[in-house]
Amino acid sequence: MGGYILDTSVLSAHLDPSHHRHDDVRKAFEALDQNAAQFISAISLAELTFGVRMAEAFGGKSLPSLQQMLLDAQAYAVLDVAHHTSAAYAELKTNLAKRYLVKASRRDRPRWLEEWVDKTTGQRLQVDENDLWMCAQVKERDLILVTADDHMRRIADADPQVQLLIL
Repeated sequence: MGGYILDTSVLSAHLDPSHHRHDDVRKAFEALDQNAAQFISAISLAELTFGVRMAEAFGGKSLPSLQQMLLDAQAYAVLDVAHHTSAAYAELKTNLAKRYLVKASRRDRPRWLEEWVDKTTGQRLQVDENDLWMCAQVKERDLILVTADDHMRRIADADPQVQLLIL
């Protein structure tokens, strides 16, 4: 299968005309292979839905525009996390540990991926579990993740089967 998975960072910029990166992302979308399928991950859909629910709960941006953005996102084909995704996820997380952690034993590594530190730079990886699950979907389905998050490069550096297009 070929095509793209659109990360939450590019979806929100693409679907929100008031976003500061909207024009750049729109132009980048126009440059994508228009014959290739475009998907969103159920994880991105959850992140966008969370953003709308938080706006409902705490105020903020225009709620109707956020709800429209969510409806527009739901128009994309949504890829669910499946049991095959779990195997790709486990392989990715292992590859991250081998590349970045000094010690990978259960008692020596931080419990949460968000707390993992690059053994070379001493900096946090800035990768979260949702990022890893979306990259597992990319790996599983041989897709390209379109993202605006440069830190995703760390996942691709640990596993060359993860294809990224960073906008």
